[in-house]
Amino acid sequence: MKKFFVFAILVLFLTVSSLWAAKLRINGDNSWVGFINGEKVAEGNNWQVATVTEFDMPDGHAIIAVYVHDAEPGGAGRGGALFDVILDDGTYIPSNDTWKADAGAPLAERNDGWETIDFDDSSWENATQLDQFGSGIWAGGAGAMRNILKDPDSTAYWIWAGPNDVEDDVYFRKIVGDLSTPVEPNGKITTTWGALKAAR
Repeated sequence: MKKFFVFAILVLFLTVSSLWAAKLRINGDNSWVGFINGEKVAEGNNWQVATVTEFDMPDGHAIIAVYVHDAEPGGAGRGGALFDVILDDGTYIPSNDTWKADAGAPLAERNDGWETIDFDDSSWENATQLDQFGSGIWAGGAGAMRNILKDPDSTAYWIWAGPNDVEDDVYFRKIVGDLSTPVEPNGKITTTWGALKAAR
């Protein structure tokens, strides 16, 4: 009986660990900042080089929030955000028109808690879905990007808030996982440049 109990606990631990581990990959044109459960975990400024963040969801869910800035003002540029979340059970959550999106002031001027799980995004619109990865105006960088966006291959869409030649500062958010329990940030976070830190 004791052996069976230990085996059952081990199976449960492995199953829960698998379901609660995840990875966030972000590309943005031109720069981006990524948040998990309100904590800044990634930033980059080369749209062809994704940041990759591994994280835990000890309570089974997390709020993913991404800010992207288009450096060319207004109609002079075309902004775009491409990202995905991969859970260890194989669940793939791409950027597409199911994510909430909002245009606003630059990140340094925004302090309304948009990146936290308690924020009310009911007034936000769904993201505008643009080209799928590997096609459209960003297709020229797909070859280099695939060196990072593999295992699994990205099937995400470039997205924006409204037409991508109008707004320059855009915010995205989505809750992933099981919402039955509250979020408590925990675990370890790794990025493509090899840093490893304990989540606050």
